[in-house]
Amino acid sequence: MNGNALLLKAWLRDWHRHPLQRALTILGVVIAVAVVLAVDLANQSAQRAFDRSMLEVAGAATHQILGPAEGFDELYYRDLRLAGWRDLAPVVEGALRLESGETVYLLGVDPLAEAPFREAASGFGSIPVQRLMTEPGTVLVPPEWLQRQGIDGESTLRAHGATGLHRLTALPAPAGAAQGQIWVADIATAQLLLDRAGRLDRIDVRLDRGGRAEDLEAQLPPGLELIAVGARDAAARELAQAFRINLTAMSLLALLIAVFLVYNTQTFSVLRRLQVLGSLHLVGVGRGQVIGVVLFEAFLVGLIGTVLGILFGIWLAQGLVGQVARTVSDHFFTVAVTAVEPRPLALAAVLALGLGLTVLAALAPALEAAGSRGMGASGRAAVERRARNLTGYLFATGLLGLLAGALIAALGLGGLVGGFVALFLMITGFLLLLPRLLVLALRWLGGPIADRFDSPLPRLAGRSLERSLERSLSRSGPAVVALTLALAAAIGVSVLVGSFRVSVADWLGQTLTSDVYLVSAGPAAARSSSRLPGDWADTVRQWAEVASVSTAITLETPSGLGVIDLFLLSPHADWLGHLPLVAGAAPDLDARLRESDAVLITEGFAAHHALNLGDRIEIATPQGRRSFDVAGIYRDYSNPSGTVLMRAERYDPGSAREFASMGLRASEGVTVEALEARLEAWAREQDRPALVTRPEAIEAESLAIFDRTFAITHLLRLITLFVAFVAILSALVALQMERAREYAVLRSTGLPPAGVTQLVFLQGGLLGLYAALAAIPLGLGMGWILIEVINREAFGWRMDVLLPGMPLAENVALGIGAALLASIYPAWRLARMPVVPALRVNA
Repeated sequence: MNGNALLLKAWLRDWHRHPLQRALTILGVVIAVAVVLAVDLANQSAQRAFDRSMLEVAGAATHQILGPAEGFDELYYRDLRLAGWRDLAPVVEGALRLESGETVYLLGVDPLAEAPFREAASGFGSIPVQRLMTEPGTVLVPPEWLQRQGIDGESTLRAHGATGLHRLTALPAPAGAAQGQIWVADIATAQLLLDRAGRLDRIDVRLDRGGRAEDLEAQLPPGLELIAVGARDAAARELAQAFRINLTAMSLLALLIAVFLVYNTQTFSVLRRLQVLGSLHLVGVGRGQVIGVVLFEAFLVGLIGTVLGILFGIWLAQGLVGQVARTVSDHFFTVAVTAVEPRPLALAAVLALGLGLTVLAALAPALEAAGSRGMGASGRAAVERRARNLTGYLFATGLLGLLAGALIAALGLGGLVGGFVALFLMITGFLLLLPRLLVLALRWLGGPIADRFDSPLPRLAGRSLERSLERSLSRSGPAVVALTLALAAAIGVSVLVGSFRVSVADWLGQTLTSDVYLVSAGPAAARSSSRLPGDWADTVRQWAEVASVSTAITLETPSGLGVIDLFLLSPHADWLGHLPLVAGAAPDLDARLRESDAVLITEGFAAHHALNLGDRIEIATPQGRRSFDVAGIYRDYSNPSGTVLMRAERYDPGSAREFASMGLRASEGVTVEALEARLEAWAREQDRPALVTRPEAIEAESLAIFDRTFAITHLLRLITLFVAFVAILSALVALQMERAREYAVLRSTGLPPAGVTQLVFLQGGLLGLYAALAAIPLGLGMGWILIEVINREAFGWRMDVLLPGMPLAENVALGIGAALLASIYPAWRLARMPVVPALRVNA
């Protein structure tokens, strides 16, 4: 056996002697790697589901011809075909409500023109196409939907249409169709079911096989526009990407804490084997060999932990993917995904990340081991003396990091990436201050504070902790830093979520000013909210129970800034008094919005498009493109991509426009319950499905969506805290193992086992208290950056920063509780430790 093999065997013998240390380290790496991989897999699965849904809806189209949101005359399609444009496909799309109450997405296409465009039509050859074109009510249904209903093969269904219930013949979609929630029908059937007789929602265009966009645009009639496909979902992609970046950053905190854990374990491992190192140096083992064996040990820890973490991460991703998909669907775009698809590249990246960081964390202990010539206590003292001296340099570096991060955040440099850089610099800078502050706190604790106690046990705990931790700063420092980081992350998230939730609740209270609401029963259609007839509002206005009526609808329409969400409003008379304006408030604002081409925009829209008061936006209307003046900016949390608000009469004067929601105020002397009962009875008699609801129900559902959005963030926070708990447990086990002789001396001088247990718990609680108190300023700073920098750059939203008193107290209790829990095993072990063998161990 050669020298390197003997060296490796001697070094790894410690694994058999102290398996708990290695097990805790590997556990920390497993959990951290699993979280990073699970978040990545969940994000990528949701993104792939979105891409698949876009392929089903948009197919291979490079452009789309769009008109008013209510559709345009189908004769325009005929004219373009006759003009020589062959790569065109007409589309009608919208929400179809089945008799069972379920709502599905219906895509109406022309089978003869569709095959080159869309995967959903690629299998038309396997079914009689003439059935789609000649049998009204024939639809292609995703096989998965039929299986959930227990249907095998062709079946008959019923769906609500403009003229009542319609009979549908459901055919299983062919094998070539994409997986998804899209129902496909011939365009004539879709026009009948969706009440689009003679009208189209869009025309898909392929320009990659000849033809120029400029030539096609020149032949479009007024009111129609050619839009690149990517422009319709670019904003949603960008915002969803910001959401995924936030999740990824949160998951990386767990990995950072695991790095501290690896560093702590490797440092303790080196210190415990200083006598072995001295012997190895005497027999000729070189620096390179020592560095190699320490790094190889870290590599083994990283390899085992990362491989197990990958397996655990794939399992964890199965649970996270549904939560991520639901959040993305609530806010950005609808995705349907139930399984993760691990990619070899992602697995390789996580493997490299886990191995790289564990080896990097062991580099400093490896260099320390290679440079150590001392043996026993003198060698350890030298190491700890260098660690204490290093705290001064770390303190200065930390101050520079804090200053740099604060400057980047204050100046707004680098956008969203700059915000995360500022956050990282401030976190790192603050954490580098902690070892030096810990030394000062321990001296204060072991001196003036300890002397104030009458009981000998607290004095003993304080002075013992001061001496032992100063002598073991290289282990206690990283453990306290890891726990501080986890608690600070929890506080930062609490500040963000608490401030955001209060802001959303206040905003809902301001904007929900009607007594009762009538809303469409179906979800949003492809280019606008689900619609209800405009004459319904005229009918309801005549009721004696109704004082005033407000209607609204959101349309997706082309503009000079791409496809935007346009919110058309016919409001109550006092609506501006309830709108949370942040800029543009003026006595004549309502008159400007009614009498001139002026609009309001949300904060998010203004931030994403760099707009200010007085700027102009070109917006497509039924009369063609018109330029509108930005007259005000208001706060709105309903749409992350931002919205443009316009009075409905300015968009299409004189029309009884369809609406998506209607708000009613009760007349004086009429109870809300009476108005609600009258409206419900009337709505049941109508041919369009609609729901009656109250403001408090809307607020409850909105806050439920909010809570679902941050549920995954809370889960990541808990996982991060668990990794920190493992880190502090590992450090306390190492400290108590190292101080076995000290406790044996105390036992031999009369301290009972119960006293040893109390002493260990006191010392663990003091470490937890220090970490919890240090986490408060860091957590509040993290929360401020998340709200004022990262949140604004990602979504453009503003909110009031609230100091959460209860979460701060909870996190202090959590820090102390984590340290006390981590003290259980060391206390149990030391209380039952044989005294005589421990007295023989060198200090």
